[in-house]
Amino acid sequence: MIMRPSDFCAGFTNYLMGLIMYMLLTPFFINVLTVYTMCNLHDVSWGNRPAGTQTAEELSIHAKKQKKLADEY
Repeated sequence: MIMRPSDFCAGFTNYLMGLIMYMLLTPFFINVLTVYTMCNLHDVSWGNRPAGTQTAEELSIHAKKQKKLADEY
């Protein structure tokens, strides 16, 4: 608006309708995205490594660390 006032004045109705649509649709998209994320909570594969990449020694070290932490807890 500051850089191109003539363009803003000429297309004021377009900007106004865009602002109104933005204000009306913002709650809709917030709710839709919230429901979408809650429905996709079962997909936890993004944080796991495949079991074939670790050797038996690495797995046993990890198990020992987990047991030690559990015992300390």
